[in-house]
Amino acid sequence: MRPRPQLIACLSALVLSGWFGMALARVDSPVAAASREGAEPHRSPIALALTADGSRLLTANQTSGTVSLVDPVAGRVLAEVATGDRPAGVAWAPDGRRAVVTHWFGYDVAILEVGPESLAVVGRVEVGPEPRGVVVTPDGSTAYVAVGVSNEVVRIDLDAAVVTGRVEVPREPRGLALTPDGRMLVVGCSRAGVLAFVDVETNQVRRVQEVDGANLRQLAVDPQGAYAYVTALKNRGFATTQRNIDIGWVLGQRVVRVELQGQPGNYETLSLDPQGKAAGDAHGLALSPDGSHLAVGLGGTHEVMLFRTDRRRLPWRRNGSRDLLAPELVNDREGRLRRIELGGRPTELAFAPDGTTLYVANYLADSVQVVDVETGRLVRSIHLGGPPEMSLVRRGEALFHDATRSFNQWYSCNTCHSDGGHTNGLNFDTMNDGWHDYSTTPTRSRKKVPSLRRVAETGPWTWHGWQTSLDEAMRESFTKSMQGPEPSAEDVAAIVAYLKTLDYPRNPFVGPDGKLSPAAERGREIFRSSRAACTTCHAGDELTDGKVHDVGLGERGDVYKGHNPPSLRGLYDKDPYLHDGRAADLREVLTQWHVPEELGGGELSEEELADLIAYLKTL
Repeated sequence: MRPRPQLIACLSALVLSGWFGMALARVDSPVAAASREGAEPHRSPIALALTADGSRLLTANQTSGTVSLVDPVAGRVLAEVATGDRPAGVAWAPDGRRAVVTHWFGYDVAILEVGPESLAVVGRVEVGPEPRGVVVTPDGSTAYVAVGVSNEVVRIDLDAAVVTGRVEVPREPRGLALTPDGRMLVVGCSRAGVLAFVDVETNQVRRVQEVDGANLRQLAVDPQGAYAYVTALKNRGFATTQRNIDIGWVLGQRVVRVELQGQPGNYETLSLDPQGKAAGDAHGLALSPDGSHLAVGLGGTHEVMLFRTDRRRLPWRRNGSRDLLAPELVNDREGRLRRIELGGRPTELAFAPDGTTLYVANYLADSVQVVDVETGRLVRSIHLGGPPEMSLVRRGEALFHDATRSFNQWYSCNTCHSDGGHTNGLNFDTMNDGWHDYSTTPTRSRKKVPSLRRVAETGPWTWHGWQTSLDEAMRESFTKSMQGPEPSAEDVAAIVAYLKTLDYPRNPFVGPDGKLSPAAERGREIFRSSRAACTTCHAGDELTDGKVHDVGLGERGDVYKGHNPPSLRGLYDKDPYLHDGRAADLREVLTQWHVPEELGGGELSEEELADLIAYLKTL
């Protein structure tokens, strides 16, 4: 799957015109704001990076807008600095005196000067919308950044603090890893479900490898440069009955590995879920320096899986996946698999240089956790700072990311509504549209995961609009979609409080003063006119009228007729489109499924269609 040329061209024009601007002087992190108000913010470390000698560690603290410098051996925080809006990835230069942090909502990277016990922002480079992963080359001169919305990897000269190149990759690049020789960059493209391999010398994609997975997170390359590894989700697509969940027929967690010099088209998977006690939300992944251990962080089940790779070959499956953890690992007597309870939400991982210690960024625990690899024990937690008690919103956030609330802990709300309640773009049959008796009705009704950003403002809920209570919708999600226990009234209040905090990042297609491009200005007039027929359903502040409309997208056997028009806010990043994801892009929506002249409007020329799409991306 290749990125759409018109999207890349439009984003490039916006960069050149300065519409991505975020001046250093305007950075006002949540930690600074909280300090003024006398409140202590959560740090929520989402990523971490360790120096080559293991003496210093950095964390990207997402909710405080800071980076922390940690002495992992002494177990103390040495410094913390505000860097930008929602830090997402962090990487060291090899000399340990410079580092780079990306800002998911800030659309830039900050270059950090690092002293023995100090941090300072010394440069800033705008890269594009929603950057995440970052790596620095072995010579320390260059950084590569995965920019998720523009489907690019951006190359930065760290000395000059300028962008020196961009390469198009498949949809939603996120994790990055360099081979030990620095000659190949591996890119995990989450929504496309592929790994892209970029030749560093030519800055071109050499190969794209399908991995039959989604939710691709932390990447690693083994010390010999033979394989690339990544955590991933496998969507099996069956309805969320307890039986289907428990045998791995709804979804499952995997580690995928791809031979770097192997035959194109081949990959291997290691399924992580034992029946009865699944491995929810695989996120972090790390390999020990000698390759003897593979560690996987499970954010949803609050633990780390630690595999021994030097005793007997792990049961990798070629070009496919088991539904469940291999029986030889379920009945393991050789110590090849250990599950280490950590609590909170483990995210990224890093091994110490000697391979005897594993460091874990724990988002919900506001800490870096230290695991002894030989004993498999949590031996220390290094607290990064945060309030002494959970607020209602934070408790809701914890529930949202808690896979143990589902049947046999297979998945959390975050599994599908990933990245702060957004969407992973997949279809699931959650049985919330009337098909509850599968013994007599074999029909399946799979729906695309909708974004939950501003969900509290866009009722009624579900694609068919039959749910009029957000509280009841949450109960349905826990008991039917997740097949878990009934939530308490306090649980519902907490998770609704968290949902009310979810909002969109700033729109990259709109200037800082709200200015639109000439094409988008023309498209706005078309959108508002009767010829496009858009405002018939998509009106008001949230661009949805809260009613149910039959626009010809129903299926035979639908219990609920018609569909509730989703909000058009953030439309540029909600692909694929429509209730079942049948449309890959907005052009397909408007030329095949929502043709204006078939919905009471008029025929649009190619130029008008292009202008309308340009405007839709600004909403």
